[in-house]
Amino acid sequence: MQKNWLGKSTGSLIKFPLLAFQHDVGAQVEVFTTRPDTLFGVQYLALAATHPIVAKLAAQDAELQAFLDTLPGLPPDSKVGYILPHVRAINPLAYHDSTPAETKQSIPVYVAPYVLGDYGEGAVMGVPGHDVRDHAFWKEHHYDEPVRVVLSASEDESTTVMLNEPFVDHGTMTAHSGPYKGKSSTEAGRMIVTMLEDAGLAKSVEKWRLRDWLISRQRYWGAPIPIVHCGSCGPVAVPDDQLPVKLPEVDDHWAEKKVGNPLESQEEWVSTSCPKCGGAAKRDTDTMDTFVDSSWYYMRFVDAHNENAPFSAEKVKQFLPVDLYVGGIEHAILHLLYARFIYKFLMKSLLLSGDKQEGFNEPFKRLITQGMVQGKTYTNPSNGRFLKPEEVDISDLSKPVIIATGERPNVSFEKMSKSKYNGVDPTSFIAKHGADATRAHMIFQAPVGDTLNWDEEKISGVTRWLHKLHDLVAKVEKSPSTPGTHYSAKEYLEHRIAQRSQLNSSAAAQLEADAAVWREVQKTIASVTASYEKVYALNTVVSDLMILTNTISSHLSTANPVVLRDALSTLTRMAAPITPAFAEECWSLLHPAGSQSVFAEARFPVTDGTLPLLQPRRKNCAVQVNGKLKVVVEIPTAPEGMEGDELRDWVVAEVVKSEEARGKLGDVKAAKTVRVVRGGKLVNFVF
Repeated sequence: MQKNWLGKSTGSLIKFPLLAFQHDVGAQVEVFTTRPDTLFGVQYLALAATHPIVAKLAAQDAELQAFLDTLPGLPPDSKVGYILPHVRAINPLAYHDSTPAETKQSIPVYVAPYVLGDYGEGAVMGVPGHDVRDHAFWKEHHYDEPVRVVLSASEDESTTVMLNEPFVDHGTMTAHSGPYKGKSSTEAGRMIVTMLEDAGLAKSVEKWRLRDWLISRQRYWGAPIPIVHCGSCGPVAVPDDQLPVKLPEVDDHWAEKKVGNPLESQEEWVSTSCPKCGGAAKRDTDTMDTFVDSSWYYMRFVDAHNENAPFSAEKVKQFLPVDLYVGGIEHAILHLLYARFIYKFLMKSLLLSGDKQEGFNEPFKRLITQGMVQGKTYTNPSNGRFLKPEEVDISDLSKPVIIATGERPNVSFEKMSKSKYNGVDPTSFIAKHGADATRAHMIFQAPVGDTLNWDEEKISGVTRWLHKLHDLVAKVEKSPSTPGTHYSAKEYLEHRIAQRSQLNSSAAAQLEADAAVWREVQKTIASVTASYEKVYALNTVVSDLMILTNTISSHLSTANPVVLRDALSTLTRMAAPITPAFAEECWSLLHPAGSQSVFAEARFPVTDGTLPLLQPRRKNCAVQVNGKLKVVVEIPTAPEGMEGDELRDWVVAEVVKSEEARGKLGDVKAAKTVRVVRGGKLVNFVF
């Protein structure tokens, strides 16, 4: 992400001469490109809305200004464009005698929202034959005009005959490239740039997306900028012994509901003396971007009471780098970039008493980039305009309708934004469903790092689970005590398993149910613990807890209350980080006598070592013939330690005890090979 944000691009700056009729827009426009090999295929130019030429023309063209006013409400990939009526451009290759006639023709100049004003020169050359975005734009505005293809994947140009999509790779120059036909596009690109450089129409350059960081903010919340403005001396830094500059109290500003930066009205705080000449001066009323502070405050946290330095080398060695950084996509680019810059600078500075911290190259050991929550977005199919909620009839969510026209809107999920009218008010959602259900819903819908498409209807699955779990707790809490209830589930199960050979059929069936529940508890503890530690897999925590809830429910009438109560107690503790209030309620039901908070009284569960004792006595075995499934039969669990030919013969003997299996297998002795897989979960007869 940061590599793309820095955005180093090596390319060429190409000058396109302009023909302007009765308008002074300059003699040329510069375009940055990394693909000079496609220059013969340029069929239009597109300028950003902020380009100086556009700004100058908009002052005289009301229609253009009206178009610019609509752009903030359009999606970034909108194909709308405004053709500048009095401006045409000339391909710089037009001045070469061998250039094909179609390349020598003047080309239209558009204003288009897909062109970024802060990258390159705010202008792009439109090459429909070799760029996906340019191709879509050209087809939108010139659907009846052919696309010029100047590159082909093969020298015989066979790939261009039925071209419906742009060819975006490097390849071989076609006949449309004039004297460069047959050359590789890489070689031709270098030759074209060299020729244009000699003519003063191009130069090789490096471009970066990265820009200077503007840290000043016109607001109260932030560290004051330690600069004093003096009429005689100009800007003067506040001396070290007067640092830090502290913010004044501005409660009156908020109480009176004033707007703007409150520091500007704090005359007593603003007025000061110049540190250099002693004359009257004023403090800077801007504050720093809070990212300035949060880019290094974790370093202060490790040595917060150090009065002599921001932090010591000893504390840095002891506590840094930070174990985990969690942030959204935007934080992981912007804030993380600043934090890494400041950290690397400090680690190499003399601030650490000349002790440069070798091996501390990065401030954070692990980065988790949380996904974006996207809202349901409606756009007008005719012009791409974002629609307000009151403009769409959603009485039937599967068939929304634009109220004004009766058309079906385009529906998508996009980053929530005021301009897209797709924001969701979390307070109303929480008021309706509860904070715990809302939190569990968000976590369950997608892994932490994935994009989450917000859909309120899907919360029903989570609320059903919580209701089901609460009902189970209430039923088990009311169940009558039975002999052995002073045991824990582990002690009870170990005792019953030791007596297994003496149990009657009813007691044996209950033991099987008890083992099934506690086996699922042990598996869930291991899985949930791993998911919490990984963080990215938090959604599987909820799904694992749902599976455990269903297992408990299915054995509610057969399992012992001791096992059920301990299983629900364990489940409640595992759910507590996600649904704390709900877990507290369940805990109070399970432990009514003098119960404290689950967070004060309980510990997060750990596996108890009983899983090997709880293996099911019977299991399903998939029976295949020549690799194709024929039947699934239930067989006993193989004796521990059995393997190889002994296991194979034992599994075959158990399988043929099933009348259904015998009918579908025939004479198993005729099989050439019998393969047993996964301890008897699958057996394949090869005839």
